[in-house]
Amino acid sequence: MNAARLVIVLAALNLGSGCALFNSVTRGEGVGAIAAAAANAGSEGVQIFEEAGRRAKAKCDPIRTSEVAWPEERAMGGVVSVKQVSSFGSLVLEGMTATDPAALAKEVTDKKKVSLPDGPKNDLSAYVAVVGRNLARYSSRPDIAWTFAVIENETPNAFSAPGGYVVVTTGLLNKMTNEAQLAGVLAHEIGHIVLKHSIKQYRDVKATQCDGATAGGYVVGKGIQAAISLLPAGAAEAAKYAKFFDDYNLDTAEGGFVAFIMDAVLKGIETFGNVKEDEFQADATSLELVAFAGYDAAEYEKFLTALGNSGGGFSNHPSTSDRVAKLKALREGDLAPFAVGTAKPDTAKIFAPIMKK
Repeated sequence: MNAARLVIVLAALNLGSGCALFNSVTRGEGVGAIAAAAANAGSEGVQIFEEAGRRAKAKCDPIRTSEVAWPEERAMGGVVSVKQVSSFGSLVLEGMTATDPAALAKEVTDKKKVSLPDGPKNDLSAYVAVVGRNLARYSSRPDIAWTFAVIENETPNAFSAPGGYVVVTTGLLNKMTNEAQLAGVLAHEIGHIVLKHSIKQYRDVKATQCDGATAGGYVVGKGIQAAISLLPAGAAEAAKYAKFFDDYNLDTAEGGFVAFIMDAVLKGIETFGNVKEDEFQADATSLELVAFAGYDAAEYEKFLTALGNSGGGFSNHPSTSDRVAKLKALREGDLAPFAVGTAKPDTAKIFAPIMKK
């Protein structure tokens, strides 16, 4: 087995664990040592790794281009959104007294409606949801179960997850002056969902985890210690999940397998975010949605400009100036006949419950 091929197999088996072996390989070092170790495993050990690689490729490569069905998208997006909300704040809601997770889960399963009392915070969350759902009606996915929420966090931010989950922070709302700006932000996140940007990352991660579990499972199953000793840390543990990729169902799988997949997905999202082209595409979709919904399309540009030119928390995000330039070109170009809406009402009174005192 040549050194380059072995590096690829071992990298797949690493599962993103960050072990010393993988770190060395990705820096272009240690290839000779790995090849020597493979040779020490004997011809049978080399054959085992080659076959492990072939099996992983045949089983897992199709995952990178396969369609993700709605139940799987919703289940994955639910995990991502729960993680995001729990990491960044708490929901802007009042009057929820039920705290038993099992009872709440049963109510959801039984499709019982959870009623919340009238109040400024609940009215605010309902307002954001109404604006968001109205925008989603104009999207290419109007009928999915859209969920819009506000969380308590002073950092200006908004994020989305597959399955129709969109969240904005109170810090971002505090910087808005009218409904058209809110619409621009929500429509941008809707754009990421309808264009399935995170689904691309999810499929890549799922395929990589499948590579590791399948190849690792084959090596471990052969029981040759010289070959097993070459596996990166965690590969033997991952091997037990190989069977779950035969009949993949994230919604009903055991907790260990869900964590095996979703921990890697969350790490990828938190580390890399969306690429520049994804952000530009979501902006273009946003502009179309706000224009079709009757908002002043220029307000989104004004809002981005007011936020500054940092380009977001990821180095692969475009700068605000680049985003605004592309938005302006679209608004004054192909979208010009439709970009005739209004800013709609001032939001100061609506957002009063979360304004800084």
